[in-house]
Amino acid sequence: MELERVQSIASLSKLANTIPSEYIRSENEQPAASTLHGVVLEVPVIDLSDDFGDEIMARLMSEASKDWGIFQVVNHGIPDEVIAKLQEVGKQFFELPKEEKELIAKTPNSGIEGEANEEYARKLLEVSEKLLKWLSLGLGLEEQGLKEGIGVQGLQVFRDENWYNVNYIPNALIVHIGDQIEILSNGKYKAVYHRTTVNKESTRMSWPVFLEPPPEFEIGPISKLVNEQNPPKFKTKKYKDYVYCKLNKIPQ
Repeated sequence: MELERVQSIASLSKLANTIPSEYIRSENEQPAASTLHGVVLEVPVIDLSDDFGDEIMARLMSEASKDWGIFQVVNHGIPDEVIAKLQEVGKQFFELPKEEKELIAKTPNSGIEGEANEEYARKLLEVSEKLLKWLSLGLGLEEQGLKEGIGVQGLQVFRDENWYNVNYIPNALIVHIGDQIEILSNGKYKAVYHRTTVNKESTRMSWPVFLEPPPEFEIGPISKLVNEQNPPKFKTKKYKDYVYCKLNKIPQ
């Protein structure tokens, strides 16, 4: 089944001055009704340039992951010009007519090499290696603990029964603890419940990068984190089966 692209839906909404009914949330779920206005969350910020050493960095990330499930990292080593270039080419791409974007997407030898995206991805991979190391150490695991467990080769956050806008630091990286990390940590780190909102006045662009296991990879609590006092809180299953159950709202 071919899915409608978000920009196509947005274009139709502008022309018809309405939003397709299947994309409209119930009134009590809409941001205007469910966001706690006047309060902007200051989520934990971790400065990667501070030479605190592995022990302190692991503690800082562990505390943020257990209490919040989300944090920002600054001075992460990705040059501002790399981020600016990515934003520039991203804006240029999304302003192209739908037909041109489709042609680029479906034609491997279109001449579009994606240098800006690849450079950003290379830099981000270096950062992610550090984050996974410190998150692993924060659980009392070896440096590669979570990496081996994953098989890795407008933001709002729900907290204290309310939706909040998150104060974003320019060019910082927002790190979400995902479901797979919560499962691997046996619930010590919590996955953050979050959403994004639309704005009729301005365009929002983001470059999400997901560190997740292959579909056939079995994911469950890491054995070193399970004992009589801490029994497994999650079942071990193939990652594709977990995703299927979650997307289809099947209890698991």
